[in-house]
Amino acid sequence: MPAERRLPDNLGLDGLSLEQVRRTRARLVERGRWGEADQVVREVIDLFATGPAGVSGPQLGGLVYVPGGPSPDDAQCAREDASALPEEQRLAARAAQLANRGVDRAETVATARQLLALPGVRGPGAFWCAILALAYADELDTAMDLSVRAMRSPDVIGLGEARGVVVLLVARLMWLGGDPGGAAKVLAGSLRRDVCRQIRSVAVAWLVSALVDLGELDRAHDLLLEHGFSGALAGVQDRAELFMARGALRFALGQYDRALEDFLDCGRDLTAWAVTNPAVAPWRSRAAVCANAVGRTDLAQALVSKEMAAARRWRSPRAVGLASHAAALVAGGEPASLREVVSLLDGTCAVGDALHARYDLAQALSTRELHGEARKTLEAVRDTAGRTGYALWSGRAEEALARMTALDRAGGLTRQERKIGELARTGRSNRQIAEEQYLTVRTVEFHLSRVYRKLGLAGRRDLKAILTPLS
Repeated sequence: MPAERRLPDNLGLDGLSLEQVRRTRARLVERGRWGEADQVVREVIDLFATGPAGVSGPQLGGLVYVPGGPSPDDAQCAREDASALPEEQRLAARAAQLANRGVDRAETVATARQLLALPGVRGPGAFWCAILALAYADELDTAMDLSVRAMRSPDVIGLGEARGVVVLLVARLMWLGGDPGGAAKVLAGSLRRDVCRQIRSVAVAWLVSALVDLGELDRAHDLLLEHGFSGALAGVQDRAELFMARGALRFALGQYDRALEDFLDCGRDLTAWAVTNPAVAPWRSRAAVCANAVGRTDLAQALVSKEMAAARRWRSPRAVGLASHAAALVAGGEPASLREVVSLLDGTCAVGDALHARYDLAQALSTRELHGEARKTLEAVRDTAGRTGYALWSGRAEEALARMTALDRAGGLTRQERKIGELARTGRSNRQIAEEQYLTVRTVEFHLSRVYRKLGLAGRRDLKAILTPLS
């Protein structure tokens, strides 16, 4: 084997030990050489396509990132297996790695389909990998059809814990397909029935995400507390999924600095697995919006640049739409850019993200005094969100419409109020605003109080929730 593969010298096809590969990968990750670690695993997986039938060793778990998969130090990975590695395991790992890299969507889908077309009953782990790969590729209808069939037929997947695995997949597909209420109901039921330990944290993360869309923020917070996921998450399995879900909750609460930390932590975990595909987790898009909201524009621009490049490589409409939304906000929230984002997302199943983009478009229109179009856009958000169960956005739209009515009655914001309100929105203190504008702190407080009253806001926290500029 060529030296550039960086595998142990004694690691040849005839005596391939996956535990050695796992240790090699871990050493490379510790040194920050994530790309090389990914290359090692990719080459080993490829070797199984032409390798000898008697290759043995621990299973492929812990070599490739999969939500709910065993960690490298899990007992499942340490278990020796004298038999040949099943073809479905090789294809499962290959599909997961292709999805994680996010370079060839067609090959990812083809590999997942090849796995699912193998004769015999699928193992739950392999089925899980294949369905997630299809979901990342926006093949939601195919993934749902296969999952429903698996729940109904023992010829597709084994019974027992396998059914619980498929139920979670169905719930996730419901959420991705625009049904947060149905997803939350299924996930809550799974947790009540004591879902298996390995995928419990994933179930919690996915339920939190659904609850945020439903506007049940207190319930989502309580769920994280109940399971011990409100702190540092040290030693917790599937931290990336939990960081994404908790970041979404904190974003909905207007805690942009804390949400930013969660999204960046998610990115660190996924980077260690060489996961670059935003379809797996759009952490860069989310982090960019948060960074922009707290005034860290350089970070926001860097994140958006990388996210757009990765989304275009994957060429998933959903991923491109999410990245474009973040890019539009970071660039200043121009209505023309946000209209393009709405058009992109309206053609996908990303109902919640489309509502979010349309809401931001309404805010951008309103701050540019295009009140008629802004009102119509908010009414569309309210009606669609109410019809599809996205209470978070129906509530936000109602509040924004009420603010517009109050603003109309008050005669709108003056130029000075817009300027001071915008500076406060981006995180500056009253004293900083006073120094920049050559005003007294008392004058700044006076103008801000008028901004809050005219917009129907309780204070700075509500003002920061307006993500498009006021001026």
